[in-house]
Amino acid sequence: MKKLLLPLIFILGIALGGWLVPLTYNTSHAPEAVTPVPQKPEVLSADKVAADFFASALPEQREIDEVVPLMGRLSFNAEKIHLVSARIAGRLDRILVFEGTQVRQGQPLAALYSPEYISAQNELLLARNTWRTLQASKATQELAQDAESTLQSARERMRVMGASEQDVATLEQSGRVNEHLLLRAPISGVVTQRNLDPGAFINLGDSFMSLADTATLWFFGNVYEQDYQRIRQGQPLQLHVQALPGKAYHARVDILSPTLDVETNTLRVRCLVVNDGTLRPDLFATASLSVGKHRALLVPVDAVVRSQQVDYLIIETADGNYRKRQVSIKPYQENLVAVTEGLSANEKVVIRGATLLNQKLSGAM
Repeated sequence: MKKLLLPLIFILGIALGGWLVPLTYNTSHAPEAVTPVPQKPEVLSADKVAADFFASALPEQREIDEVVPLMGRLSFNAEKIHLVSARIAGRLDRILVFEGTQVRQGQPLAALYSPEYISAQNELLLARNTWRTLQASKATQELAQDAESTLQSARERMRVMGASEQDVATLEQSGRVNEHLLLRAPISGVVTQRNLDPGAFINLGDSFMSLADTATLWFFGNVYEQDYQRIRQGQPLQLHVQALPGKAYHARVDILSPTLDVETNTLRVRCLVVNDGTLRPDLFATASLSVGKHRALLVPVDAVVRSQQVDYLIIETADGNYRKRQVSIKPYQENLVAVTEGLSANEKVVIRGATLLNQKLSGAM
């Protein structure tokens, strides 16, 4: 029994010795410091650029119009707005057109029931019959002239009430009285507002509808305080509408506001615009007002690199390298922009492959 216990005690001692060995950690090594990677300067050597993908050229010098930008909206021409009103009292039994309808001059807009109009028709028929009777009976010339004067007065009274020449002629030919007077459009245009519904009673002089001729519109733009002294009445401007890209409209300054807006420190300018049928009131528009001429440097639109609302050009330096430079530009034509700051006439600009070269300068490739 003792012989078996001794080996067992020896094995247990070895096992316990392993558990009692202390664990140690190596704390002598500190965390390694991270060395920052130096940023590459935005300069690229010419030997790293494939010439087949890039092209440089001097900017084009040209005398261009000096323009003042305007932003604003189109609106109805107030001089071409007409209120349609009743010339006699009555009841609007029917309204024939509604808001947004395009109407032509003389087109019926509503049917008005008026006892006064019915009475005027009866007076006209009576005057016509009296005149015909006197003509047929060969009465004295004085009586015939009086009857003719009475007939003309009856016709004129109907015209004053709003009856058209056709209404008067139809009444005399047919001899039948119409219960309703057709209220007609005084101008060609679009119905912009309707004040009454069918069945409403209308008094003499009350307006029930508003028409606007959209052949011409007004553009109201705002000019900044530092630019308003260069604006004169009659100056030409070019109008662009965001809803109609690629189209330009020509106009002239019509009215300058006598005061500045105290909230925005801008001057309100009104311009008359000829509408070709595509413009609509309340459209947002921008305009370029020509106030003179000056020499400018022109580069293609593709040469401009835009990043975070900032415009850049890639300049080819005298030693054959490429450098990105911030510039200020203004739109000139569809494919050209005018550089106002940041470029001289003797500096070459990358006009092909500027975007790809910008990626190389930024280290993206």
